[in-house]
Amino acid sequence: MTRVLLTEMRRGEAGKVALLAGAAGVWYLVSADAATSDWIGWWNQASIKVQVFGVIVMGSLMSAAAAWTAGRARRTRADAWSDTTPRGGWAQAVLLWATGWLWSLLVYAVMAAVAFQRTAEISEVTAPVWSPLVLGVAMTGLQIAVGVCAGTLLPSRITAPAVGVLWYLVFVLFAFLPGTRAARLFPALDEHWDATFQPNTSRLLVAALWCGAAALALLALPALVRRAKLTPGPLAVLPAALAVVAGGALLTLRTPAGEPFWAVPSEQPAEPACVVEGRVRACLWPDDRHLLPQAREAARAVDRAVGPLPGFRRDFHQTGLRATGPDSAELPVYQPMPDTAAMTEAMLVSALPPRPDGCEPPVRPETDGLPDAFLVEAVVNSRAQMPTPYYGDRFAETLTQILAAPSADQDRWLSAAATAVGACRPVPEAPR
Repeated sequence: MTRVLLTEMRRGEAGKVALLAGAAGVWYLVSADAATSDWIGWWNQASIKVQVFGVIVMGSLMSAAAAWTAGRARRTRADAWSDTTPRGGWAQAVLLWATGWLWSLLVYAVMAAVAFQRTAEISEVTAPVWSPLVLGVAMTGLQIAVGVCAGTLLPSRITAPAVGVLWYLVFVLFAFLPGTRAARLFPALDEHWDATFQPNTSRLLVAALWCGAAALALLALPALVRRAKLTPGPLAVLPAALAVVAGGALLTLRTPAGEPFWAVPSEQPAEPACVVEGRVRACLWPDDRHLLPQAREAARAVDRAVGPLPGFRRDFHQTGLRATGPDSAELPVYQPMPDTAAMTEAMLVSALPPRPDGCEPPVRPETDGLPDAFLVEAVVNSRAQMPTPYYGDRFAETLTQILAAPSADQDRWLSAAATAVGACRPVPEAPR
């Protein structure tokens, strides 16, 4: 049996397709820029990146290759000879499935190693996340099983490309319908999990059980339909029953509003990673402590711009961390490796008090019809030596007028403007 498996892996199409998909996947992971990527540096996102590529790209291609290999005997009229082997129809289907799945498992492991290596180069925390990868392995097995069944029952030359395209269309459809419960049965976790969330390991493992059991149950289908020698009989009941139970659990589980199905909120850390510069404090999730140098430089720039001024917020906590008081501000971090400029911009935006709920932003003529808070942000950015967008000639003239005023006048205007924004009042006239 092992010799037949190795022979089929060596001579079949699955190996070539897997190596092609693996080369594309490795290039995709290696070519990503760490400064602009949305995954390098976050273990959650690194696992999701590999899982998504493995399922959507490699899984679809391997399913098509399995369909082509499974239909080869009947296309070449060798099925009468292959049916005389001592192995039953289910065993033959499992053998074909194993040749493709083992190749995909090998390539999948290489891609995971590349992705984890890139994240380890940035993150100061060594905590790889495995549960999304386990689901990806099981989901790829289900895709290959569908290809084996389709190729065995419909041994046409068009079946293989049709199966691959069908899988891709399924994932595109569910991407536009993320709330559909049926999407839980065909998971491709194209989600964003930063430090705020952790994988829901139990649900991911239930989904992996569903995919694995469904794959084994499907592989018995060709033998049952064709009534091949040594049909599976009662043996097919066990994986089918497991698939029904696990799939039913996925369809009936509920998630609190606002939370993803496959993840849970992270527990609050006992000690966040914080930096203090003058009057400004910035705290991050411990897993993001590799960003402390950028946070320190950003806090220093914010302290120079608005540190001594009342009305502004100077206590920043990364999204998901519990605020310490009404003057605390949320610090959004959209990338695992933002530069100092991006961190400074995020702090400066959060430093301005938010307007109360239901407040209609006042608009001044000198801001070219834009909310007056834009002018306050532009002044603060300029004082922090950050670039300011161009909003029009009149807006630029007003900004230049404020920046040309004495520092004491600027401070008074900024303090009054910050208080006005927080109280839903128009900001005062610009100093002259």
